[in-house]
Amino acid sequence: MVARILGLRALACICTAGALLLGLAPVRAGAVTAIGQLDPGTPGSNCQGLSSWVQSTEAGAPSYVVPAGRSVIVTWSHRANSTAGRELGVRVWRATATVGSYTLVAGGPLHVLSPGGINTFRERIPVGEGDLLGLRVGAGGGAACEFTAAAGNSVSYGVAAIEPPYGSTGTLSSNLASRRLNVTARLEADADADGFGDETQDACPGSAGASAGCPSGSPGPPDTTRPTVRLRFRRDSIRDGHIGLWVTPSEAVRVTARGRVKIPSHSRVHRLRTTGANAPANRRVRLSLRMAKRTKRAARRALRRGQRLRARFSVTVRDAGGNTGSAKGAVRLKL
Repeated sequence: MVARILGLRALACICTAGALLLGLAPVRAGAVTAIGQLDPGTPGSNCQGLSSWVQSTEAGAPSYVVPAGRSVIVTWSHRANSTAGRELGVRVWRATATVGSYTLVAGGPLHVLSPGGINTFRERIPVGEGDLLGLRVGAGGGAACEFTAAAGNSVSYGVAAIEPPYGSTGTLSSNLASRRLNVTARLEADADADGFGDETQDACPGSAGASAGCPSGSPGPPDTTRPTVRLRFRRDSIRDGHIGLWVTPSEAVRVTARGRVKIPSHSRVHRLRTTGANAPANRRVRLSLRMAKRTKRAARRALRRGQRLRARFSVTVRDAGGNTGSAKGAVRLKL
C-alpha cells in the first residue's frame, strides 16, 4: 500500500515537471478534484448486507486515493442497479501496517438509492492525504458495490452488524481480485482547515470558522443571489371587481404586483390598483388586484359583446439584500 501511494506521488511530480519543460502552465493545485470510478456497464447485485468496502489496490487511473493537501468530500456518486430500496453510504479508510486492517476515518449517512441510474449525494467529510475511498452497505444488501476491472485492482470487504467508531480500526480481510468499487467522490480544497470545501461550502474561505466556514458572528459575504418567482393564475370573473393570482418566491421577499386591462374599443389602458405583500420562501401567496368601477363597467360591456379580455400582470420581488427578480403573466377574464 505504501509503495503504491509513493508511486502515485512520483507520477504526479513527473507530470508536473513535464508540463514545465513543455512550457505549459501547471494546473492549480487541488481546488476541485475527483477520485474513484463508476461501473461503466450495467451494475449487478453483489453486496452482502451490513458490509464495509475499500479499494485496497489499484492499477492505473482513476485513483481512489485522496491526493496531497487538505480537502473535503462535498459529493459522492454511485451507479445503482435496477432494484429499489438498496441502502449505501460513503466511507473513508486509512490503511494500517497490518494487511486487511484499516482505520475508519469518516463517513456519511446511509442513503436509499434510486434504481437504474447515477445517484449523487451531498456530504461534508474532511479527508487527508492517502485516505482511501470506500462504501458501507445497509441491512438489505444487494447494492452494486463493485465491478470487474483489470488485473492489479482489488477490493477488500468485511461484514459487521455494527461499524467501528470513527478513528478506530476494523478488519476488511475478504478480498476480490480484479475489481473496482462503484463509487466516485468530488473533493474540494480546504485552505483554512475548517472542514468546509472552499468552492461550494465555505462562505469565508480565507478564515476558519464553524458557521458555514465563517467565524462565529461574522456577517459573511453579501447576498448577491437574485430571487425568482413562479406565477399561477386561472380564468377569473370580474364580478367581485378583483383579479387574483398566486406567487411562489424562491426566498423570503417583498412582492409587488401591477396589472392592466386593455379593452379593444377604448383608446386608454385601464390600470389595476397596485398591491403588495411579504412572502416567505417557497410558499404560495395569493394577491388580489382591484379594478376601478369604470374599468369594471367597461370590461362588463366588452365581455357581453363577445370580446375577449385579458388582465396582464407584472410582478416584482425584492429580498432583504436588495436583490430583485420579476415575472409577467396574463389571465383571461369572464363575467
